[in-house]
Amino acid sequence: MFRFAVYPSLLLILTATNTDAKEMTEIEALGAKPTRCTYAYAFEMYGAHCAGLRLNKIPSLRSGIEILDFSDNKLQEIHADTLSSYSSIKFLYLTENQIYSIHTDAFAYLTNLQTLDLSKNVILQITDSIFQLPSLRKLYLSGNPLLHLSLNEMIIHKPIKAPLELLDLSDCKIKELPDFGILPQMSFYNVSYNPLVKLDTHTFSSMCKLTKVDLSESIQNIKLCDLKMSIMWFQDRKIYFQIKLDEYSQLNSREFENCPKSVFPDSLNASYNHCQNEYTEVQNVTTSRSTWMTIAGGLFGFLVGFVLLLYIMHRHNVAQTKKTNKDINKGKPSDVDKNATAILLNNES
Repeated sequence: MFRFAVYPSLLLILTATNTDAKEMTEIEALGAKPTRCTYAYAFEMYGAHCAGLRLNKIPSLRSGIEILDFSDNKLQEIHADTLSSYSSIKFLYLTENQIYSIHTDAFAYLTNLQTLDLSKNVILQITDSIFQLPSLRKLYLSGNPLLHLSLNEMIIHKPIKAPLELLDLSDCKIKELPDFGILPQMSFYNVSYNPLVKLDTHTFSSMCKLTKVDLSESIQNIKLCDLKMSIMWFQDRKIYFQIKLDEYSQLNSREFENCPKSVFPDSLNASYNHCQNEYTEVQNVTTSRSTWMTIAGGLFGFLVGFVLLLYIMHRHNVAQTKKTNKDINKGKPSDVDKNATAILLNNES
């Protein structure tokens, strides 16, 4: 009796334990991080999500991806063949890795790349080839504390081919802003949180479409009067410059007001006008390309319609020919009719 009395209770306990374990497993599964890259569509583009997997290399991915998020991993080097199989990538996020080395041809195959995020790494030297990517509009290099060691010594082929609209060099320990030459499409330049010792106005005159500059925590080491020309340039060209509140107070001080008035040298206006001409040329090329694409599309549509019309006419003619032949064949006397006619003629004779 003892055995039978205990057994149902034991069975109930085991059942309850198994149920709880199953529920916990399902809950853990829902909250568990993926262990491999996942794929999904975003903004009608096919993307691979590999963020936070702590991978030290980019695995073999599906072809045709346009977005790759490989942030928060342990990637250290980008070789020439690391991304060579993914030429369709338009948005590449490599932030928060351990990247220190980038091969010159690391992005050579990414001719469609529009956004590149290399922020929060330990890049020793940036390659000039990045600035020659034909579709690159946004480049993030913030939080690379060793980049300043080679940035100003980098040889940049000018004018750069990348149609940059945004460049982020914040928190890179830069003391002098690099010379990128004419950047006719640049609209936002972020150089905040850098210990700048000078601010060359020519840097900004070469960006004729610039609308915003972030200089937060970057001008403390520059003498107040040495900022005069750049501040005047920003005001004259209606460029919004972002700085800290206490820095605004300094610019509104009597000391700044008493600084010698600056006159823009001819070289500033010359570089600005050069930039404007480059921008106009780019716009004309874009417009011409769009016009030719429209003409080509219209011509292609006309040819398709013309070929389709010829095919319909051909089918119509074939059908008419068959009908005519059929009618002719119906009107011809048969062999039986011919024999009957011959017999009648013989009888009459």
